[in-house]
Amino acid sequence: MADDLLAFLLELAVYAVAVRFGLTRRVARPGRWALALVLLVGYVVVWAVFGAPGATVPLHGVARAALDLVWFGSAAVLLWAMSLRRTAVVFVVAYLLTTVVHLML
Repeated sequence: MADDLLAFLLELAVYAVAVRFGLTRRVARPGRWALALVLLVGYVVVWAVFGAPGATVPLHGVARAALDLVWFGSAAVLLWAMSLRRTAVVFVVAYLLTTVVHLML
């Protein structure tokens, strides 16, 4: 139960990281908003099509593991790119702990 909540919060954090990354780029304000929106929509579409419990094209096995690595890994990379290195490390550790708990259950 707690691991499911943490997994859900990590999924939401991916969206928040993408938006923050877009909004903190050094471009004109409309460009920052546009980038944040494009990143958010891109992440939403990918998750809805491949990752969500009711996904249009649900992935399993290795393909699902690859999606998870790219999904959560991209958030860690964006955090690192924003010089939030400790946050990126904490994010990766939380993801790994959640994954290990899910594999054990």
